[in-house]
Amino acid sequence: MLDKEDLGEYDSRVFLYTKDFGKVAARATSLRKITSKMSSHLEPLGYVMARLVSSRDNLDGPMQLADALSVDYPKKELEIAGIRQALRVADCLSHSIPAGVPDKDLWDFLYAIAVGGEPATLLKALKFLGFDPQFSSCELCARTAPEYFSPKNNFFICRTCTLSSAAVRSDFIPVGAV
Repeated sequence: MLDKEDLGEYDSRVFLYTKDFGKVAARATSLRKITSKMSSHLEPLGYVMARLVSSRDNLDGPMQLADALSVDYPKKELEIAGIRQALRVADCLSHSIPAGVPDKDLWDFLYAIAVGGEPATLLKALKFLGFDPQFSSCELCARTAPEYFSPKNNFFICRTCTLSSAAVRSDFIPVGAV
């Protein structure tokens, strides 16, 4: 489970990364209702067994989440900083990877985070995506060794440019400290 977002008054859109289909977005009807049985199972960083349904006429169209159940494995406990970093990685991947493109190495990385409690590092996730900060430069001033990455725009930016552009500061994730 990568992420979820509100969709209407009671529904949500969930973003899952599957072994066979890669990233999948699906509508979860009534997920935000107080009586929803699935809401506790569909939290970011969870490992879930989900049943997805699509229209018979349009198999590439929007998916509907029929049901989901979290799969419990013994996990190594993460500290708060580790959970915060894992959520950043999941958010970054959710915004950066294309839908419907499976990647076995990325699946193994996400599986190790969800099941094994392996520490998630943004640096490792960015390398999976082909965005290695070692070979990158700031998008605005071309300075080497950028400190921040924008998952929505897929580019790096340095600390100086981030400080000068306050409007986009919240969109960037620090990568220098990982």
